[in-house]
Amino acid sequence: MTRKITNALIFILTILAAELAVEYVKHFLKFKTGIHDKYLLTLIGMAIIVAIYYPVFGFVHYITEHLTKQFVHASKQKAGNELLGIVIAFIIGGGILFLVYLHQWYRITIW
Repeated sequence: MTRKITNALIFILTILAAELAVEYVKHFLKFKTGIHDKYLLTLIGMAIIVAIYYPVFGFVHYITEHLTKQFVHASKQKAGNELLGIVIAFIIGGGILFLVYLHQWYRITIW
């Protein structure tokens, strides 16, 4: 049961992290490259999106799973419950991604 919950929460965090990477790439392509051809930018952006979502997805998943296991282990020692540890790890990971998205979308920095 906890393995399925862990996998689902890792999957959610992985999707959010990959989408954040795509947002950064799109911003970089539009404003930092100096390329003004919209067709070329679209093709480059599509290739980069595939590069991020296909091969990098496994890497992001691995990192997220590794960090989640560390959070779960640490919070399990503090909370004494594996499911509670998973929930705490997800809330911390989601909170970090929330802050990064908040900065990316609205330029709001809380730290």
